[in-house]
Amino acid sequence: MKRYGLNKTTLIDYPGKVAATIFTRGCNMRCPYCHNPELISGDASPDMVDWNYILEFLKKRAHLLGGVCITGGEPLLHDDLGDRITEIHKLGLKVKIDTNGTLPDKLRNIKIDYIAMDLKTSLDSYHKLGYTGDSSELPGRIKESIRYIRESGIPHHFRTTVVPDIVTEEDIQKIIDMIEGEKIFVLQGFRPGVTLAPEWSNKPAPEIKMLESMKRQFEQRGISCNLR
Repeated sequence: MKRYGLNKTTLIDYPGKVAATIFTRGCNMRCPYCHNPELISGDASPDMVDWNYILEFLKKRAHLLGGVCITGGEPLLHDDLGDRITEIHKLGLKVKIDTNGTLPDKLRNIKIDYIAMDLKTSLDSYHKLGYTGDSSELPGRIKESIRYIRESGIPHHFRTTVVPDIVTEEDIQKIIDMIEGEKIFVLQGFRPGVTLAPEWSNKPAPEIKMLESMKRQFEQRGISCNLR
């Protein structure tokens, strides 16, 4: 039986809503700085729960929650994701998905209320992130997901975690080029701690002046940038 991580209440994962967050296991990327290494392999940890537990919890709390965020890992790897979303919708709850944008065909075929897509870095630098699929297809997949999200009419935002040696100011300029015309972007700094690659656990966080400089780059192009 599949097992999931569950954060019963969050005020930050679904913009404008009190939500619960569901964590799926498994990912098709191996970002060395990932703070959820226990989700990458797909192995269940002892504190994970089965879907029936989650559904019963959501039924009891539906009157208090505005939505559910499904994150990972990469949720779109799971073929039953659409069925899970349908079950949540039947409770009267909105559903947001977090995705890395590598599976545009699956993204296009789910009914979702909000999308947050991670733009990890510029397309030139994605080779640093350990994609497990055909790397020659990756730039096209990322661009197709961006195009679909922007044309879908579904509320959304794009976001980037600024990681030393992986996201530079030059990469930020290229990211801005990819999402020209967006109204809002979320930028956050890497924080040291538990990471997929142990040698990254003590990497320094980016300096605030660098993050502020990157924020100005977005704003100079007419994109409101939320710095976290």
